[in-house]
Amino acid sequence: MSDPPHVSSGADTAVDENRLEELIIEAQTALPVELPALANQCASSLGLDTALIYLVDLQQRLLIPLDEASEPLPVDGSSAGWAYRTVSPRVAEADDGLILWMPLVDGAERLGVLAVRTASLDRVRMRRSRMLAHLFAMLITSKRAYSDWLASRTRTATMRLPTEMLRAFLPPRTIGSSRCVSTAVVAPAYDIAGDAFDHSVVKNVLHTMILDAMGHDLTAGLTTSVAMAAARNARRGGGDLVDVVGSVDQALAQWLPDYFCTGVLCRLDAETGVLRWVNCGHPHRC
Repeated sequence: MSDPPHVSSGADTAVDENRLEELIIEAQTALPVELPALANQCASSLGLDTALIYLVDLQQRLLIPLDEASEPLPVDGSSAGWAYRTVSPRVAEADDGLILWMPLVDGAERLGVLAVRTASLDRVRMRRSRMLAHLFAMLITSKRAYSDWLASRTRTATMRLPTEMLRAFLPPRTIGSSRCVSTAVVAPAYDIAGDAFDHSVVKNVLHTMILDAMGHDLTAGLTTSVAMAAARNARRGGGDLVDVVGSVDQALAQWLPDYFCTGVLCRLDAETGVLRWVNCGHPHRC
């Protein structure tokens, strides 16, 4: 992530390290709803003015502030959206100074942006803003797994029950390393039932899977959920691609014999570049 224009070298400013340490320790047990206030306190300790967290919505069309008094921003056509799309900082002028838009990224997954307000910007403040963005990306990732509030903030429509159940099993949209990246989304975001994806990195091997269960109801979601659980169980037990496919087939035959699920399962060796895949299509019609 390179520094944007407007950034110059400047003298370091004093930081209350004791206060900053207290805030970082406090952050570990802070409730998700307390993150907006905590971000401002951390920003102040770093010699910045304020910091506001924006998370992207499920359809990646809006950046929604965790401060409920603020308005969402479009991903297309805004400085915040530019920072999110390009995973690069963006500086915009404001009435009382500058706003530095920093992407919030956990590993390879884009979460949103952090709006840092500052009277002026130099390399020291730029570095501190980047540190702040890294800190809150990790905090959001660790807390969203158990926070209904964070989940509801990123929704813009009512979610159907089958979708709610299936989304609980989905991994992050994007995973990866310096060798490979896998990214996927499900659509329509609020009205799926048996469609899902899964991806996982085991050492230098990337496993991916796309599933589509018969039907468009709660049972379809249950069928896909069983298939995902069986695949993960086989992978985590050290099974190869053939073992994963066999595990899914056996689980569905045992627990849901009247339903089926189609899918494509892949295994990419990131060191050699060899891709193996299995296409599990619809059963033959009688």
